[in-house]
Amino acid sequence: MAQLPGIGVFGTGTPVKCLVPILKSCGFRVEALWGRTKEQAEECARDLDIAFKTNKVDEVLLHKDVDLVFIQCPPHLQSPIAVKALGIGKHVICGTPAGPTQLESLRMVNAAQYYPSLMSLMCTGLRFLPCFIKMKQLIEDGYVGEVMVCEARVHSGSLLKDQFNWMCDELMGGGVLNVYGSIVIDLVTFLTGQEANRVHGMLKTFVKQTEKINGIRHITSDDFCTFQMELNKGACATITLNNQVPGQYSQEILVCGSKGRLSVRGSDLFGQKKDMNKEEAIYMDVPNILDEKNTGVSEMIRADIPISHLKGLLKLINSVKDAFKCVEEKHGWAKRPVMLAASFENGQYVQAVVDAVRASSKNREWVQVKKLTEEPDPNPFLSAALRRSTFSLY
Repeated sequence: MAQLPGIGVFGTGTPVKCLVPILKSCGFRVEALWGRTKEQAEECARDLDIAFKTNKVDEVLLHKDVDLVFIQCPPHLQSPIAVKALGIGKHVICGTPAGPTQLESLRMVNAAQYYPSLMSLMCTGLRFLPCFIKMKQLIEDGYVGEVMVCEARVHSGSLLKDQFNWMCDELMGGGVLNVYGSIVIDLVTFLTGQEANRVHGMLKTFVKQTEKINGIRHITSDDFCTFQMELNKGACATITLNNQVPGQYSQEILVCGSKGRLSVRGSDLFGQKKDMNKEEAIYMDVPNILDEKNTGVSEMIRADIPISHLKGLLKLINSVKDAFKCVEEKHGWAKRPVMLAASFENGQYVQAVVDAVRASSKNREWVQVKKLTEEPDPNPFLSAALRRSTFSLY
């Protein structure tokens, strides 16, 4: 039987404290951990029982037993680590959002295309939930007919912690649009097979200071966002993300078509055709099976992450396990088990939409979604001057 790759983990936040126990429960060896400071790395490694810990990126990437890296650190740090890891020959699974802007995602895409034999995936577990897999299948089979309208709603409490961190700063990739919006944008395309052409959005930062975060630093990340998307095959989508709702996280995705509608509430799938009097329950999720005994994730940590996201993460990691188990070769992997996973290209598209929504909110107008194909010139004026000049050596 093929041996599973050793894992290196970048990050020390709540997602990592969920990820590492799940990796171990699936049979992976977590060999190394990176934190921004030595103290953070040591504390997290002690809690998660990881022998090797460091605050130096290269020490994890060059670790002899690390073949696959999971990157779950602040978004502005993720792209450089991912690009470097692929260059060294490591498989990469990167958390969402990939970065604060599309440029970081483009660099990751270029690196992934340069090393096609390496696994390069976004850590978007919702694609693996049975409710969304079934919903996608039913849409393809014509349950709703021609897709016309998508609606998505996410309600949660504040994402802010006791200290100022990347989640408070828009430029570092914080905010509800980046954190939850990127997942929903990906899901709309995954379910419908359609991408956004134009967007119109509004972002708001209602909470600019808290009791713990005050003084000279102000919170700039958005805690409310709503936007519309015109999709490329004629459908439209409306997405609302609200961090002003105390209590449990909730999400609903609704797809309406010419023959009926499908909706996922939580992790349960419901449907109703136009000739039916009431909706039918198509898939009901198994009650919470993510207990500490099965996954090693403590109840306190589970309370900080939506259950649907946790279940998706567990299924994603199991699929990654199957991908490596299929192939005897040490660094080999099979694509079939992870066919549902989001690629770096998907991550770049999502970031292009996020950037367009931000631009729309700033300019108060509809904005075209544009995917970068090359890095923009850092100094266009200088380049234009050089192009106009005609130096000759003769």
